[in-house]
Amino acid sequence: MENSTKSLGQGARSTWTGLLMSAIQVAVIGFVVLQAKEWFDAGTFDTPATALDAGLIAGATFLLNAILKLTKA
Repeated sequence: MENSTKSLGQGARSTWTGLLMSAIQVAVIGFVVLQAKEWFDAGTFDTPATALDAGLIAGATFLLNAILKLTKA
């Protein structure tokens, strides 16, 4: 029963595809949150800078999870 609900759990991050999907989820959530922050703070969207920030956060998340995966193996 537990194995069927690994979408966001540790089991989903045990494969490289899972790591990539996790990083994509972080990028999308980060982009939406940062866009909302820009709208609240400045009253306009700053899409290029927000996309870059979300990409950097997702890349760092992927790198950290990859290092953890390699050291755990």
